[in-house]
Amino acid sequence: MNAAWLAAAWGLVGVAAGLAPPRLRRPAAFAAPLLLAALTLLAVRGGARPDPFLGGGLSLSREAAGLICAGAVALWVCLLLAERLDGRELLALGSVGAAVVVLLSAGSPLLFGVAALLGVGALTLRWVTVAPSRATLATGRVAGMGAAALIAASLLLPAVAPDSQPGMVAGLLVVGVLALAAVVPLGGWAAGALADLRAPEFATWLLLLAPAVLLCAFSMAGVLPLAAGLAFQHTLLVCGLGSAIWAGVQTLRAGPATRYGRLALGDLSLVAAGIGTGEPAALAGGLVLILTHLVVAPLLLQPSRPGLGPPRRLAWLALCGLPPSPAFWGRFLVLEACAAFGAPAAAGCLVAGGLVTVAAVLAAARGETTAGKPAPHHRVAVAWAVPLVALAAGLLPMGAVHLVFGPGA
Repeated sequence: MNAAWLAAAWGLVGVAAGLAPPRLRRPAAFAAPLLLAALTLLAVRGGARPDPFLGGGLSLSREAAGLICAGAVALWVCLLLAERLDGRELLALGSVGAAVVVLLSAGSPLLFGVAALLGVGALTLRWVTVAPSRATLATGRVAGMGAAALIAASLLLPAVAPDSQPGMVAGLLVVGVLALAAVVPLGGWAAGALADLRAPEFATWLLLLAPAVLLCAFSMAGVLPLAAGLAFQHTLLVCGLGSAIWAGVQTLRAGPATRYGRLALGDLSLVAAGIGTGEPAALAGGLVLILTHLVVAPLLLQPSRPGLGPPRRLAWLALCGLPPSPAFWGRFLVLEACAAFGAPAAAGCLVAGGLVTVAAVLAAARGETTAGKPAPHHRVAVAWAVPLVALAAGLLPMGAVHLVFGPGA
């Protein structure tokens, strides 16, 4: 299946499921992500990591297809665990998913930027509709500015060997990545929206759009001259480490409703910092961290309910950064990349990792206050599956990465 047809399928399935009659709302919500995951597997093309800024045809690599497929399955679990659905979550899921398919398979920088802008537009429209506030409006302003910066970079980027305005292109690419991945100083919009949005709304960005942008960012420095490429990487490294430390501090201070989201922002910042090192270990570490959150986010983004306490504690332990948690291996590989880059980067990574480790251990030890009716048995069963999968990923981290993203990851 061509990637263009896959993107169209994501959009059409999302619209059809989102507009389903009330009696078919939950069945459509549960079936649609699995159908989209199956269609994504059909669109796999063998090949290396996607390089949308280096040109090529509109095709999806094994690594990109694995990310999209795993994101669809994670969103399916998130919908299974959600207390209520209004049916419109699938509209955003389909629209953002279609944009992500184009973004990861784009054969030109301009198409990449346009896909990012369309994904941000669909996300903003849904967020503002569900929870109109300054935080959700900031999504359009800040993340939209980032997507516009990527479009501007594509217009300035020569086709083969960029040698005109390389510093400006590098700056625009950095702004785009920082804004779309919610890295400080352009990440406040995501942190502010955490308290206003339900799990299925925020998960669309966390499990699809942000990982896709970070995956593509690994190849961006390769399109720039040496000096501009180094400036791009060093800026990402500094901002990523600063953002990870800030997120760790905020995770320690956050309440139960936003604690996990803050920690997830910290790990995304560590992935960005790893990209900034330019070291091979950073890609493996970034993929392990992304996979870890694809597993635990569907459970930890939900409000705590009676019956879900024990699996939530185990899910927090998967994020604690102590072996054999999968987060340990991801952060360790990012630390290895930072250490290869230099001692200051390694020190910053250690501080950030220590903060999120303490926050996750405290969350697991203290537990959470539960309210409301006990969760139904099927949701309890799904919730228990989350830490079990996370444990398997922690025991065989690279095997899990190769299973999801392909042997070349």
